[in-house]
Amino acid sequence: MDVVGIALSGLSASGAGLAVQANNVANQLSDGFKAKRVDLVAEASGGVRVSGVSQDSTPAGPGTSNVDLPTETMQGMGFELMYRANLKVLSTADELAKTTLDMQV
Repeated sequence: MDVVGIALSGLSASGAGLAVQANNVANQLSDGFKAKRVDLVAEASGGVRVSGVSQDSTPAGPGTSNVDLPTETMQGMGFELMYRANLKVLSTADELAKTTLDMQV
């Protein structure tokens, strides 16, 4: 897989992670709601993919959800950082391609 494909897979995975994290926060007050986690798998050719979404097994009180806002905040920050890093890789690859094309003219 090329660098652009790897970065795109990272963007996709981080977007999925942010969506699951946002859903957890939105449902934090829903009785019996169980937080979800994105399962990521490294690809042999490079990049990452979402292999599934699993349920967080952390126990909750009776009738309450097991969503922990500090945990969700940290998860969201991690996925945001992952997204920004992969976006920077795409931006750098674009600049490199432009420079290479300019040199050929």
